[in-house]
Amino acid sequence: MKIKIPLHVSGLWIPSISSSYLETGSYGAGLNLAMYIEAGIVDDGGCGIYINNARVLREQSMEICNNTGTSISVNAYSPVSLGRGFGISAGLLIAHALASYHALKYSSMKALQLAHVLEVKYLTGLGDVLSEYTGGFAIRLKPGAPGVGIAHRVVVFEKPVLIVGELSSGESTQVMLSRITSELYEVAFSYYKKLVESEDLLDFFNYSQLFTRKVFDYSVVDKILSDRKGIISYYLKKSALIIWVEKEYASEIHELLNSNGIKAFETTISDGGVMIEHPG
Repeated sequence: MKIKIPLHVSGLWIPSISSSYLETGSYGAGLNLAMYIEAGIVDDGGCGIYINNARVLREQSMEICNNTGTSISVNAYSPVSLGRGFGISAGLLIAHALASYHALKYSSMKALQLAHVLEVKYLTGLGDVLSEYTGGFAIRLKPGAPGVGIAHRVVVFEKPVLIVGELSSGESTQVMLSRITSELYEVAFSYYKKLVESEDLLDFFNYSQLFTRKVFDYSVVDKILSDRKGIISYYLKKSALIIWVEKEYASEIHELLNSNGIKAFETTISDGGVMIEHPG
């Protein structure tokens, strides 16, 4: 069994904190990319989560095993690193929880909800599990875990060509959230309400850039991309750079990032959310 989870990069997020982890989450919007965490079960009798052969999220993985009474490990491949703004921790917890619950023939929804609870409890994310479950261009309409919160996958009639960059610098989600003021969240929520009405991808990019410019340092990115032809819009989340480009300029922008020491990928928006592939 292989579990595939799309990478997710939020552009707008407004936390909504409840006394219940299941109901805690965020309003907002983000893009699920056609770039995936691919995870499989490791038959070693242990309990753990591995990404690119490095063990991570130890406490969370032990909670999953204790919760299910299983001893299952998953090893995942990801094209980008943990902690860079791509929703990797959520994807890894989804993979481990699904593998553990599948072994017991338990509900996949319960597995997704446990992954969300652990994201909230350990301060690694608020809306990524719901968004990755939804897939595509996802607008979070009601905060919470899958089955509790609600996210809408916007129908995109013409898929954008995206150049995705992974910058070298980064910070934890907890530190990032601590720097955002309530006044800035009010601004973000005003953008969010407009986006809910328009469901327009360019609006999403523009609102996301307006919001995240007040959170992250764009100076390096702006210097590289200034006056470049073929760029429709872009935004930055932690170390995740998402650039919407005209198709004929994709290779040029891809090479531009690489030449400036930024690992780059050409991709688009995912067609769906979490997927499970069975052998044969």
